[in-house]
Amino acid sequence: MRFMLSVVAATLLAIPPPLQANPATDAVAAVTGWIDKFNAGDMDAFYAAHAPGAVIVDEFAPYVWAGKDAPHMWAQGFDADAKAHRITEPRMDYAASTRAESDGKSAYIVIPTVYRIKQDGRSMSAAGTMTFVMTNIAGQWKIASWTYAAPEPAPDR
Repeated sequence: MRFMLSVVAATLLAIPPPLQANPATDAVAAVTGWIDKFNAGDMDAFYAAHAPGAVIVDEFAPYVWAGKDAPHMWAQGFDADAKAHRITEPRMDYAASTRAESDGKSAYIVIPTVYRIKQDGRSMSAAGTMTFVMTNIAGQWKIASWTYAAPEPAPDR
């Protein structure tokens, strides 16, 4: 009996504990899910992904949008800029995050990106970076701010 209890105890000790949720990993998943939905044209998901008072920094004027209407104002500016520069088929591809840290309430995430467009029908792209600050609101990760940085898109070869 003592031997049997020892075997059971050893077996239980050998079973790994259940995986704990990793807030940084969860925040990265929220960001990449948001980018995927944006690429699919789901603007409702784009708007819903942002926290109230979000701040957006991007490459076209006025370059910064802040406040409760920031995502809507950015989208209007993005559409106007695309029309003015004859840009169609915008897409943001991304790689695994190069930095992801979280204290469970907020997160800092850096993701390498490739912005792909067609300009006057010609395929163009630019490798860059998106940096996100996330905030956890009622158990859901929301974008508190994001910044896009890259050179101008150049013709694909």
